[in-house]
Amino acid sequence: MIIHTEKIRDFDFRDYGIYFNMFRDRERVMHSSSVSFEDHMTCLPLIDTPGHLGCTIGQSAPYALHSMEKHAHTMEAVFCAADPVILCVAKPCGDRPPRAADVHALLLGRGDVAVLKRDIWHDACHGVGRPAAYYYIASRGENPAEWVKVEGEAVVEPDDFF
Repeated sequence: MIIHTEKIRDFDFRDYGIYFNMFRDRERVMHSSSVSFEDHMTCLPLIDTPGHLGCTIGQSAPYALHSMEKHAHTMEAVFCAADPVILCVAKPCGDRPPRAADVHALLLGRGDVAVLKRDIWHDACHGVGRPAAYYYIASRGENPAEWVKVEGEAVVEPDDFF
C-alpha cells in the first residue's frame, strides 16, 4: 500500500500528542524580537520528564516503511528547523505491532513541532527527496529503543507540497 503524506497542520494530532508551530502559535509560544533577532519559546516544558537532545539524519522519501518504535517511559518532541521531514505515526493496538493500514505520514515544515504521547508508534523522520536532519527531545531509557516490524507492506510517498 502507498501512504501519502498529510501536512501535520491539517491533521487532527490530538490522539497522538500535541502539535504546534513555533512561529504561528500565539497561545502556547511566547514571541519576542529586536532589530537583530526573533525569539520563539514554548510557554510550558515540552515533555514531562527531564529530556535529552538528539539529532537524527533521516534518509530520503519515498521509502519502504519496515519498522517503528514506541516509548513507555517518555514523550518525544520532534522539531523541524529547516528542510521538511516526514514523521510516520500509528496508535498503539495493545500488544500488537503497528499495522501499515493504521499509519499516518505527517509532513512537518519549518517551525513545526510534534510532541508524541507515550506509546505512540513512530519511525525516524525522512527528508523529502533527500536526506534531512531534525532534532528531538526525549528521556533516555535504560534500554535502547526496540524497533518492531510493521504488519503489512507500506511505501511512504511524499506529496508535492513545497
